[in-house]
Amino acid sequence: MPNPHRLPPLNSLRVFEAAARHQSLSRAADELCVTHSAVSRHVAKLEDHLATKLFERRHQQVVLTSRGAAYARRLSDLFRQIQEETTAHFFAEPQDRLLRIGVLSTFALRFLIPRLARFKEHHPELTLRIESAKTASSPVNPDIDVAILLGPCATPGAVTEHLFDEELVPVASPGLVAGQSIRCADDLAPFLLLHAEHRPDDWPMWLRTLGATRVDGRSGLKLDYSGLVYQAALDGLGVAMAQARLVQDDVERGALVRALDRPVRSGRSYCVAYANGKAHLAPVRSFVAWLKHEVAGTREATAAAPPANQGARPSVRRPLERSPA
Repeated sequence: MPNPHRLPPLNSLRVFEAAARHQSLSRAADELCVTHSAVSRHVAKLEDHLATKLFERRHQQVVLTSRGAAYARRLSDLFRQIQEETTAHFFAEPQDRLLRIGVLSTFALRFLIPRLARFKEHHPELTLRIESAKTASSPVNPDIDVAILLGPCATPGAVTEHLFDEELVPVASPGLVAGQSIRCADDLAPFLLLHAEHRPDDWPMWLRTLGATRVDGRSGLKLDYSGLVYQAALDGLGVAMAQARLVQDDVERGALVRALDRPVRSGRSYCVAYANGKAHLAPVRSFVAWLKHEVAGTREATAAAPPANQGARPSVRRPLERSPA
């Protein structure tokens, strides 16, 4: 029999709560930045302490037992109480001045950072901490106040607000495509295609949607992440498949041009998300309102983007933009 007066291992409690919330050991491991085996060990340690099974192990899946589900609900309530009442009250003044933003690296570099001075002008009292990574931060991570996500954004325990749909368009330096006749996707065959390692399907999807048959969407140069791909395009190395909103500033100032002005929706969206318990925080409300205003102020694409699962429209020839002399 477990000793009810002996405190369970606290790390194991936190790990179990995350695993129960996600119904997945792997997703709990991602949230807590530990290995799958570490999560499994912590859950087993807690089960030993409680002398009861919390999960049923099935093939590549774990399912909460009835006692595990009840225990998880109580733990979630307690953790929420610690965060929202005890800790938030204790650190009331610092929390009013600190805003921790989790964001994908390329979005931070290409959209957020260039505009952040405008937010600071209106909120000089806030201290901002930008935590960027190649993978999205979880909005329910207690160390994050606001997360900017890409993809299906719904997260249990969090509020998500849509920012914009992702559109893909090929871009290049003006010098690379100057004098070239690019009327359809197949006309990009002579150029080096630039890819981000973690976005291997962007070029093939765009080419397929535009009906290209002479371009190998898997060929070309692969770089570590999208920020490097865009820099390579700026340097004239090749043609990048870009997220249209993230290169819009470069296009407007003439550093990049759309090699073919045919944006295609990827089916994913950017959104801003924050834990339910943080919806009342003034810094969170101010940042979300400002970010949505900035997104609304960016110019819409020059042509409506066809969904990726529809056929291509007839190509329209547009003059290429050129850099200032």
